Amino acid sequence: MLKERNNTRIQQAAWRARSRFRQLSRPVRITLIVLLLFPLSLTLLSGLDALVIYGQARSGMQHLYTIQALFSGPQGHTLDDNRLRAAQQEMAGAHKDFYRLQRKLDSDPLMSLGPVLFPQQLQSLRALSRIGSDATAIGQQVFSTLHELFPNQQQQPLVTRQTLEIVRQNLDYALPRITRMRSEARQVIPASLPLNDGQRQQLTALLQAMAQIHNELLEKDTLFNAVSWLLGVNEPRTLLVQTMDRAELRPTGGFTGQFGELSIDRGRVAPFALKDIGPIEEHNPTSRVLGMRPPEPFSWWPIANWGLRDANLSADFPTSARLAIKVYQHEFDKNLDGVILCSPLLITHALEILGPVTIPLYHETITAQNMEERLHYYQLDNRGILKEIIIEKVRQTPTDPLIASNQARKLFTRRLSNALLDRVRHSSPAELLHLTGGLLHDLQTRNLQIYVNNPQLQRLLASYGAASEIDRSSEHDGLFVVQANLSTNKASQYVHTHIQDTVTLDDRGGATHLLKLRLIYTQNGPVYGFDTYRDYVRIYVPPASTLLGGNGFDAGYAHPLCGGAGYPRCPHTNIYGDGALMCPPDMAQSGYATWILGDPYYGEPHPMDHIGPPTNTQSDEPGRAMFAGWVIIPKIVL
Repeated sequence: MLKERNNTRIQQAAWRARSRFRQLSRPVRITLIVLLLFPLSLTLLSGLDALVIYGQARSGMQHLYTIQALFSGPQGHTLDDNRLRAAQQEMAGAHKDFYRLQRKLDSDPLMSLGPVLFPQQLQSLRALSRIGSDATAIGQQVFSTLHELFPNQQQQPLVTRQTLEIVRQNLDYALPRITRMRSEARQVIPASLPLNDGQRQQLTALLQAMAQIHNELLEKDTLFNAVSWLLGVNEPRTLLVQTMDRAELRPTGGFTGQFGELSIDRGRVAPFALKDIGPIEEHNPTSRVLGMRPPEPFSWWPIANWGLRDANLSADFPTSARLAIKVYQHEFDKNLDGVILCSPLLITHALEILGPVTIPLYHETITAQNMEERLHYYQLDNRGILKEIIIEKVRQTPTDPLIASNQARKLFTRRLSNALLDRVRHSSPAELLHLTGGLLHDLQTRNLQIYVNNPQLQRLLASYGAASEIDRSSEHDGLFVVQANLSTNKASQYVHTHIQDTVTLDDRGGATHLLKLRLIYTQNGPVYGFDTYRDYVRIYVPPASTLLGGNGFDAGYAHPLCGGAGYPRCPHTNIYGDGALMCPPDMAQSGYATWILGDPYYGEPHPMDHIGPPTNTQSDEPGRAMFAGWVIIPKIVL
């Protein structure tokens, strides 16, 4: 019998539906009911408004939609008492509806013929109703403790031992229910339900996620210890944050010219700002990196005064992070708990979710589409740098205008980073959830790289393939090419790398690789710094590999060929006569370069050297053999 509703229109529709259903036989009524059940999300069903079973599912989902609306919009990020109280009431209503729905599907005599007529459908619907009942029970528990989890006073610690104990109790409450939900999820057959392709994919993904969540909660003690450490529950944590400029390619992904300290104390993050490393390490007579060299095995590093900005020598990020931590302690007398690197693509992804960010002082609106271009304008273009000098009122020295330029060229980046962080702090829970969901993808693609001095947390990152480690496996073949733009320029954006590896297998289980590496340097825009592209290329292979031969690597200053002062003019286009380097007519000039150790041509145009096999076969990565050397490419101007 249908329940009465306060809404007159619905009530009339219900009576009309009942009068029609009286005329149908019991099996036909059951058939129509099952066919009209339509799951959306956990147990979202559709059919006739008059059916009690649909009414309960629809009512439960409406409660959840109301909760979603409470935490959406401009003020959705605020966990005030009124909003929490309203959400708690809505979750209680949802649980009541889903529990009644579960009871009806399990015990209603009307469903007695369901397993005979539609066994898979009814099995799936019953499982979904039980999942909905357990999920909303967990939701009730969470909302009842949110007041204790998130204090309103900004001065209070956000995370304490008591907070973590509350979370642990919530997870202890949730784990048996999630275990039951996972078991019920195995009973759901999405193909048996009247869903379109998109809804079926969403339901399948949700069911799969339950298994993953269940497995992760089984490791909750390990996870708790790691999270407690990272949030500074026992003592504050300090992480070094560095941004990577892809226009100057380095082993971890880009040049790390800006840095800041991210301090976390019992869950609260201190104000954060980026600083330019250039004035600290470059042209600074008191710099602590003067005369410093990188540690072994990176003796190939060619530039004097090695410090933080060049610490990312290894493409194995944990190795580079440990180098950065060590040199940071030397330069700034500060111990670090970890390192975070982020590329411009990470910021682009955040802007895609959060929307544009406005920098009023510059009359700029930064979007996901123009972000990297505008950063390069203010960092590399003299017009943008001059605008920064004027807007930021940077003091100019008549005798050395470069001082003002170096001080100003990253001030816009600092304002953008501060504006973006402020935008994140005022994001809605839905936006934060979306941001968090994208972080794993950014970790796996190395647009975000994290290393911490906590073995548990490092193992957790590695378990997700997100530790940015070099593959050192000895169980399979493979190669890894690492490039480092050491030109002191921002020309990597104009260099395209093509890799072709032809593998021939023999009857003894061995493999011969013929690797062709082609770099195409087409300068179709301004380059900040020297024009010539000087790339230190390292090729990592299994440790038992043997180098059979190679060509194309610069033979060094002791083997000049042509160009530069005191040497014959280089051939018109094909410098080496074998097609190894092809240039437009009369453009095969190595040009000027930064100060490289042992360079006899510093301050003068360099000649082009002879080429040959890799000049460095001493590996700087354990468990890998390495073939490396310089590849020098004159610029091509279109």
